[in-house]
Amino acid sequence: MAVKEKPDARNLYYLGREQSYYKQNDKAKESLKKYLELSVFPQERAAACRILGKVDPDNAEEWFLKGTEEFPCRESYLALANFYYLNKEWPECHLVAKQALQFTEKPMAFLAENWAWTHMADDLVAVSAWQLGDYKTALHHGLKALALAPDNERLQSNVRFYESKVSDANVQSDDVRGTE
Repeated sequence: MAVKEKPDARNLYYLGREQSYYKQNDKAKESLKKYLELSVFPQERAAACRILGKVDPDNAEEWFLKGTEEFPCRESYLALANFYYLNKEWPECHLVAKQALQFTEKPMAFLAENWAWTHMADDLVAVSAWQLGDYKTALHHGLKALALAPDNERLQSNVRFYESKVSDANVQSDDVRGTE
């Protein structure tokens, strides 16, 4: 109703966001694309791009990249890193998750999303490092993630696994040195 009465950027953003909540993906895409034609607010534009990445999965990477361009923030980088994680693109996931960690202070703005300020960034760095064979980095960031969510059983299990991989790597390097 608000968009019918006043089809401005803000109302289009809220409509698109609500449509995404109700899985009305085509309507959300339409509303948010119209919103992007009108809006000049970078942080909200980035949030709209993140929503578009979810409701327009065929173009998700493009939308998540655009979100990082519109307003570089932890939320946008983690949305992109998570996209790479889900697609098993480990070098990209690792690089982008590390970029997300560059944002160290949670802003007080209303579009700062709590999920981005938990263990997720360190967890994505750890998992991608493990996939790339960098067990020490995996352990380092796995421990950081676990410190932020100490009761998370998956993180606990991952840290035990990373510890075993680092231990195995140390034993193997000792074996190599012993044969020289």
